[in-house]
Amino acid sequence: MSFVETTTVFNYSWNQVARAFWNRYPNPSSSHVLTEDTIVREVRDGKLYTRRILSKTNPIPKWGERFYSAKAVRILEDSELDPKKKTLRTFTRNLGFKKIMVNFLKTFYFEII
Repeated sequence: MSFVETTTVFNYSWNQVARAFWNRYPNPSSSHVLTEDTIVREVRDGKLYTRRILSKTNPIPKWGERFYSAKAVRILEDSELDPKKKTLRTFTRNLGFKKIMVNFLKTFYFEII
């Protein structure tokens, strides 16, 4: 099992970063993302909760090609946006290819004051 942690500071306002997150796709620089479908969106306790399914075509490692011929994988993304605290948390994981690889991605966007 492998873990990676990175930190990036965006030199943009909180509103610009949040808007960019919601408007990521379609994007000519991300042609590997085939579809993006929102399946749940609701406001609870002043926070926006969203669940989306994406279909991506990232290449399978060479060693995995003999196990799976499919080129696309579905990705599940859950997010929580708190406009009062100016935070956005996401949790993304693959739904396919789990027998050979499981990916979890957690992101946390927040305003630096």
